[in-house]
Amino acid sequence: MPSEGWEWLKDQPPKWEAPDDLHAPTVSPALNLGVQVIGSNIAGNDIVEVAAEFLAAEARLELWMGRLDPPLPLRRRFEVGRETGEAVRTTYEAWIDFQKAHRAAGGRVAMVGRERSRLIAAFREATAVLKRAVDRGTGEGA
Repeated sequence: MPSEGWEWLKDQPPKWEAPDDLHAPTVSPALNLGVQVIGSNIAGNDIVEVAAEFLAAEARLELWMGRLDPPLPLRRRFEVGRETGEAVRTTYEAWIDFQKAHRAAGGRVAMVGRERSRLIAAFREATAVLKRAVDRGTGEGA
């Protein structure tokens, strides 16, 4: 008989596994994505700005979670992980699409406007997801 209170673990969709290129230089795929984008030679200042805001929101989330005493219950940590993992996944996919389009356009930035806009929107949404997680936990977003 399963332990009472763990039913929520049943029938969970599979967790997104970050690709190998998001496993370094840190243990955080979110941080590694931001570092990758900011450190690239193809991201313009508009993309660097939203990537930096994303990195700051990720750092604030990690600081908040690390300072909690007692820590978040397992179920809430699981939910936050799912939400943030999905945000990283969609942003990573937009980054990959942007890179492919940039290569296909021979580096002509004017030719990748749609992919650039999608990447910026993905970073903004991911940042909002991270901020909402903290806000819900601190009561500011309630």
